[in-house]
Amino acid sequence: MGVNGSGKSSVFDVLRKLQDFIIWEEPASDVFLPRDKTLWLKLDEQRFEIDIVLDGDIYSYKLKIKHDEELRKAEVTVETLHINDGKPLFTYNNGIANLYRDDHTEGTEYPFNMTRSAVGFLDERKDTKLLTRFKRELERFIVVNPLPAIMERQSLEEHRYLDKRMKNFSSWYRYVSQADGELGIKLTSELGDVLPGFRSLNFSTLGENAKLLKVNFDSPDSGKFSLRFAALSDGQKMLIALYALLFFSTLQEQSVSIFIDEPDNFLALREIQPWLSTLLGECGDTIEQAVLISHHPEIIDYLGGDGYGQWFMRDGTGSVRVSNEPKQIIEGLSLSETIARGWEE
Repeated sequence: MGVNGSGKSSVFDVLRKLQDFIIWEEPASDVFLPRDKTLWLKLDEQRFEIDIVLDGDIYSYKLKIKHDEELRKAEVTVETLHINDGKPLFTYNNGIANLYRDDHTEGTEYPFNMTRSAVGFLDERKDTKLLTRFKRELERFIVVNPLPAIMERQSLEEHRYLDKRMKNFSSWYRYVSQADGELGIKLTSELGDVLPGFRSLNFSTLGENAKLLKVNFDSPDSGKFSLRFAALSDGQKMLIALYALLFFSTLQEQSVSIFIDEPDNFLALREIQPWLSTLLGECGDTIEQAVLISHHPEIIDYLGGDGYGQWFMRDGTGSVRVSNEPKQIIEGLSLSETIARGWEE
């Protein structure tokens, strides 16, 4: 939570970039762009750090990127992964990589390409399972900012992963819906409660590979009719995509972490609460954690208190500060009403 420009979406952008760099092994120059730097610092270097807690262990990853704006290049100067108070799993500094075994004894030292992630490059080995564990957890981050207006009209192939805007929702749903019929039944039941007249989702064939996602409804004359997914309102597409995201995330071998930027966009007030309840019901089981960015009063009041909320604050254009609660809590007022009046500052 926090005012516009306080850095909430930037956190999600960083998670997505680290995925692109480490998991999908994209070059640094394609992932870390000069325009993404903190401009007022006037530095040619960016530093990223992330800690992930897994089975009681704390994995600490650090990355430094140096930019050459004239050549439009970005290079890695430092990349490290440690566990539990600095025990090394991997270090890279100015061209030299050091891989450590799970018992933290030094393994291989070798030169490495400064434009890619060495952590991402490494394959699984019997004596480096902890490093692989970190990578697999990062791969299970689902980071999205859904925009229903650009969701594709048809699917040309199956996609295992969603893109940032969920533009490829039809191709992703085409992939996941074939994997578990029971989840499809569960999704249909849930959508039937929140989307008036909803019956089911299915694909029709357009050509050799192309398929069209269709939504089936009950008609007022006790019959049935179908609409192309693209013909739905943005709110209806958003509802279907959000519920599908919750249920079909369970197809991963282990639980996932979901990060959704403003899921309440396009939704009616009465549609938000049921989805939040479903989300909380899945958390701790199939969904390890869910992190939402929102300005919506329903979400703020439902999740903002009791230690769930993270408040982003920025003085002018300076650094961002994060707190578990706002500077002021007004007795007798809800969190959303306090924010609406500007009294949380």
